[in-house]
Amino acid sequence: MYKAISYSLFCCGLFFYALSFVSCKTSANVTANTAAKTGFDEKTRIILEATYIEACREKIAGKPEAAERLFRECLKYDSQNAAVKYELSKLLPLTNRLDEAAKMAKEAIEIDQKNQWYHLAYIEVLHLKKDFAGAAEAYEKLIKNFPERSDLLEAMAYDYAMSKNFSKAFKIYDDLEKRYGKEEIITLNKIKLLKQLRRFSDAEAELMKMIELNPQEPRYYLYLAEHYEDMNDFSQAKGIYDKLLVMDPGNPRVHLVMAEYYKEQGKAEESHSELKTALANPDLEVEVKVKYLQFYLEVSERFPEFLPKAFELCDVVLKVNPTSSEAHAYYARFLASDKKLDEAYLQYYLASKYTKTSYHVWDEFLSLESYLQKFDSLEKHSDEAMELFPNQAQPYYFNGVANRQMRNYKKSAQSFYDGLEFVFEDKSLMLNFYTNLGDVYSFLEEYDKSDKAYDDALKINPDDAYVLNNYAYYLSMRKEKLDRAEKLSKRSNDLVRENASYIDTYGWILFQQAKYAESEEWLVRAVKLAPKRQLILEHYGDVLFRLGKPEEALKYWKKSNEAGGSSESLLKKISTKKLGE
Repeated sequence: MYKAISYSLFCCGLFFYALSFVSCKTSANVTANTAAKTGFDEKTRIILEATYIEACREKIAGKPEAAERLFRECLKYDSQNAAVKYELSKLLPLTNRLDEAAKMAKEAIEIDQKNQWYHLAYIEVLHLKKDFAGAAEAYEKLIKNFPERSDLLEAMAYDYAMSKNFSKAFKIYDDLEKRYGKEEIITLNKIKLLKQLRRFSDAEAELMKMIELNPQEPRYYLYLAEHYEDMNDFSQAKGIYDKLLVMDPGNPRVHLVMAEYYKEQGKAEESHSELKTALANPDLEVEVKVKYLQFYLEVSERFPEFLPKAFELCDVVLKVNPTSSEAHAYYARFLASDKKLDEAYLQYYLASKYTKTSYHVWDEFLSLESYLQKFDSLEKHSDEAMELFPNQAQPYYFNGVANRQMRNYKKSAQSFYDGLEFVFEDKSLMLNFYTNLGDVYSFLEEYDKSDKAYDDALKINPDDAYVLNNYAYYLSMRKEKLDRAEKLSKRSNDLVRENASYIDTYGWILFQQAKYAESEEWLVRAVKLAPKRQLILEHYGDVLFRLGKPEEALKYWKKSNEAGGSSESLLKKISTKKLGE
């Protein structure tokens, strides 16, 4: 996982990718050549200058189309204006017109070969086209104007290397080193190129020189050891690592590469021991430690036998980094994967305590809190998360869920309503918001809002059985729109077979429509599927009473009471042995 050599080949050359947004040249630059040309009068010069300035304003304002139109207008007055062609070469790549951009930049160079920005604009377009060989040749021409510019030489070497002309790139770096003396990044790039050229002995010699010049720098020994590993010379690599452990025993990165070395040798226990030593070092950045925990999480998901070692590493990291939010979060993930949810919850709580900026930690914390049905604390923590992450939808959702479960329906509705603003492309989450709004507004007897929320949910998914059922049930409880309720409920039962709640809803709608015989057929099915569900038992008792079976009705009302039913209306039915109107 960890590689000792952290140097990146040709990193110096990357500077030139940043030369993308050079500001517009002054109006004096764009008009100087125009005024000097035969046939251009003062009026033309003024129009050209004004058009150019306006084009630059549009470019700066982020309006590339308007800027391009005005720059092209400039070319109508002066078709050989290098500055205008340069500006167009910077705009055209925005719409992926790379060939035309390259043509504009090349024409600007032909007009003014000494202008470095025109050359760099051309090179930039070639980079976008992945034409690194062409970019290297373009650098050759630019460097003729600036032969002492080492940055340009390094950038040229980079492009030669990217075009796989390794020998040419190596020669440039070698010349730079001879001219300016030893510099680490140059030497490292030379070594990388020597390996590409399969000149392994020369690469080794360069590494030896680096150590000779600075024998106290442990990184150079690591580079050499990795070189030996690349050559499959593991005994030489081990010798270097042993030397490093003597020379710098407190360096955590030495132990990391030792862990990697032993892993590649198939020595799992030795590798794990070295990794523990590295992670226990307070000098090793916690971000690096967390990456190893992430690696173990990914591995343990496929191979659960790695979990004990993962727990061990978490303990090691948290011992020296007790306030690391990410470390606590990874420990929580390991515990959750091992089904130790209460322990995972504690670790997520600590993770949230130590970060007020990591949204994903809070989201996982609230998700587990909701799953564990800790609604009192969920209400408190989701409220805090809403303050910390006001543009994230999930905290509002969890707050709505918590308040719904606590029967704080007004606050629940407000949270669901407010959170909808921050749901964008996640249709599933949007559906959940609307569904809950439908339920909560019904509890608040705000029926128009409830119906609208359910309708909005069904626009997202017209075949969501849960929404269809709830919408139908609450309509039936109000004895409103019963024909629509019947259709909605029938559809939910077509979608999901043998669901006691859905069957009960359909039977209850038929009851409200006074279709008692049909209602009894459905409700008896619901009772068979859920013989201990108090509401279903009560509904069945009601339909039996309407069918002239009061003794059987009383029997099921009592069963409903035994199953937990304790509503005032149920108790009255039992005491009076009658179904009230």
